[in-house]
Amino acid sequence: MNALEQLQLDFINMLSQGNREFEKHIADQAGVLAPNQRAEIYQNAYRIRLTKVLEQDHEILGLYLGDTLFDQMVQGYLATFPSSAPSLRAFGDNLPKFLSEHPPFCDHGILHEMALFERLLLSAFDAADSDTLQFSQLQTIHQSNWPNIQFQLHESVRLLTCQYATIESWQALKSDQAPPSPDIQSPHYWVIAREPDKRTGFYPLTRVHYQCLQSIQNGLPFGFVCETAAQYTESEEQGTLQVMELLQQGIELGWFKSDIKLQQI
Repeated sequence: MNALEQLQLDFINMLSQGNREFEKHIADQAGVLAPNQRAEIYQNAYRIRLTKVLEQDHEILGLYLGDTLFDQMVQGYLATFPSSAPSLRAFGDNLPKFLSEHPPFCDHGILHEMALFERLLLSAFDAADSDTLQFSQLQTIHQSNWPNIQFQLHESVRLLTCQYATIESWQALKSDQAPPSPDIQSPHYWVIAREPDKRTGFYPLTRVHYQCLQSIQNGLPFGFVCETAAQYTESEEQGTLQVMELLQQGIELGWFKSDIKLQQI
């Protein structure tokens, strides 16, 4: 390792880990701050910048926690997951994991779900772009081919299951209202995706629609997706109607790619 590489490494370790090796590279000059004090200026600026990133990416989570707990979370997260990626966009990717594993946050499951939801919003917004499925394309599918057609989810689509009133609480805080009780009787299902107007949207799903989207995500053809839906409805016919209803909503909102594959038998 040459001198420049060592200098850069010491600087990064000083910022992210508080390593004091970098101080030996700072000249001791009379009449100015001591080397350790000048190093602390960089350390403080670095921590403030990373804190601002989390504040920006997780604004509603911050409102839910309040200033004291949010600051505690940031300090713990910086110590556990120091920044290691070139882009600050990825800095908070481990925040849901941190909240699910470290007290006092892990005692409240809604916190890691809310952090995950906000990460998925960012991920959906940043996802690659591609043409979306149009109704006119369905008209070109021969009736005999429908069971073997493989639809594909758009790159921006994310699926989320919540065990708490996470998104309802997020929406309430976003509207300057008090959040509801976090406890719910059964899981809530959601789809997150970038809409045709390029905004990121999220919609509640029934269990059957959620399972169908999961089946499509796993590469199952239309016939198997309908069988999945039939497990949660009264008949195969009802299952097929549920899938067609989902296709209609998904095409309108841009949940599917324009690429349609025909599974070879």
